[in-house]
Amino acid sequence: MNISKLQLIMNQRKINNSNLASLSGLSDVTISKILNGADAKISSVEKIAQALGLPVGYFFDEIDVVSGHLLSNNGGAASIYGDAKNIGKSVNKNKEIEHLKALLEEKERTIQILMNKQ
Repeated sequence: MNISKLQLIMNQRKINNSNLASLSGLSDVTISKILNGADAKISSVEKIAQALGLPVGYFFDEIDVVSGHLLSNNGGAASIYGDAKNIGKSVNKNKEIEHLKALLEEKERTIQILMNKQ
């Protein structure tokens, strides 16, 4: 997990450890340990990402931030300052559905490839 990305988001949104703990349902101790470099459980990272409205991949260098926007490898962008999904809901939801369908197809192809190797 890229802790500096978490710290950046917390600073930009003016969220302290206690706020993040409350938002994510994790303990203050867990948040402090993660911020101090302890290995985080994936379930904890998922809770933090969900609380901040970010994809989990953001914390694993799969997604970059440029000028306050999340940029993924598929060209999509979202604001890191708030929930960008509220803008143009129907258009964004359709794009999200199409993106999720494409991801699902990719995962299914990967599963088939792995099953054929056995």
